[in-house]
Amino acid sequence: MRSTATAKANGTPGESRHASVSSLGSGWVGAFLDRMLGRGSHAVTVPPMDGPLRPNSLLDQAGGIVRIEAPDNLTLSGDQLVFSSGPEVLALDPATGALRQMGRMEGEVCAMTALANGAALAAISGGGLRTFGDAAVSAGLLADAERRVIRCPTALLAGSDGRLLVAEGARDRLPSQWRADLLCGKPTGALWMLDRWDAPARPLASGLAWPSGIAWHRDGSIVVSEAWAHRLVRIDGQGRRSVLLGDLPGYPSRISPAADGGWWLCLFAPRSQLVEFVLREREYCERMMAQIPERYWVAPALASGRDFREPMQGGGIKSMGRLKPWAPTRSYGLVCKLDADFQPLWSAHSRADGRRHGVTSVAELGGCLYVGCQGSDEIVSMNLQAQQ
Repeated sequence: MRSTATAKANGTPGESRHASVSSLGSGWVGAFLDRMLGRGSHAVTVPPMDGPLRPNSLLDQAGGIVRIEAPDNLTLSGDQLVFSSGPEVLALDPATGALRQMGRMEGEVCAMTALANGAALAAISGGGLRTFGDAAVSAGLLADAERRVIRCPTALLAGSDGRLLVAEGARDRLPSQWRADLLCGKPTGALWMLDRWDAPARPLASGLAWPSGIAWHRDGSIVVSEAWAHRLVRIDGQGRRSVLLGDLPGYPSRISPAADGGWWLCLFAPRSQLVEFVLREREYCERMMAQIPERYWVAPALASGRDFREPMQGGGIKSMGRLKPWAPTRSYGLVCKLDADFQPLWSAHSRADGRRHGVTSVAELGGCLYVGCQGSDEIVSMNLQAQQ
């Protein structure tokens, strides 16, 4: 009792002990203890889906519009719905499900955005840029001032003033190599701005963990989804970053505007304890990538359950011929509605026993939300009035 009172009176011994513990916890000793005890950044737990992210089957209950291989980059160009499928860019008539080809590129289309003049702009794997619409197709190259080609564009966003934002997933990879980038654990993504779509790109931020979605915040800053960091970050004009929404239970992808001033966030795959554990075992990751075909890696997927050789986490085994909805899975379908401050309001899911997984892009038009499900190779439509 006497020592405690003395410490409180003098304010030194107790404070010094506390300071020494804090310094240990924040230094290499603390990091070592976290690694040994499996806590902090070394924990393999994943956040639960609860509250606004409570699981449901809304995506599986939605009506199918059209079946097409790997639909992606759903975009509103004027009053029409445009999307990509591999190298093709197509326009969809939501009323009839009719498709019209708008262009065929020389490589896979990996990002799209609508321009102020009513045309659309597509980024091609490897760094190409193409504009298309009613007029002739124009070509360009996505590169910085030093003529380094940005080969891995993952998202585009055009401003009303002609500026163009580009998310680069990783410096030395292609968009199709996203699993390898996750397993390597070295974030090399970046955010770029072009004063015009055919101008050189200048850097806004670097060291991002596979940025794959971009949006304008109402205060003029930029919001970016970092897939491998499981979060949305805001980047201001000075390059300062702040987390808007963190520790998500999945890997966030594209961010699309909602008609009410909010946003739609796609999460293309779920986090799992198995993957979180493997990511901390560097030697295992390196040997796995060197010796095993990519489709069998212990990594997230846009679709799963199609091959008995796929990796499986305990609890993901069929029981009585049925896979439980809550079973751990490599793929999942998830779209989250956000408010104007990028906070979740509600969500639509396709769970482990569903098939509409791998949602990478959505677009809202006429009171309906059109969802591109790469896991089931289709575009589905949700009536938003029924969700109110």
